[in-house]
Amino acid sequence: MLLAIPSLLIVSPLVGFFLGRAADHWLKTTPWLSLVGVFLGFAAAGRETWLIVRKAQSEDQESDSG
Repeated sequence: MLLAIPSLLIVSPLVGFFLGRAADHWLKTTPWLSLVGVFLGFAAAGRETWLIVRKAQSEDQESDSG
């Protein structure tokens, strides 16, 4: 489960960038939506990383007490 974190940190900002770039092309707002997409990608990756770490810690505590 923890091995998914590096791929999350790479893929999420890239997806945000490319979606933002497509929206920039469509709305002619270059580079603003690309930057917003990267920022949202990093925020999503950070949130998912936090949730994965919390889940791994709770599973570790359950295995220690059980």
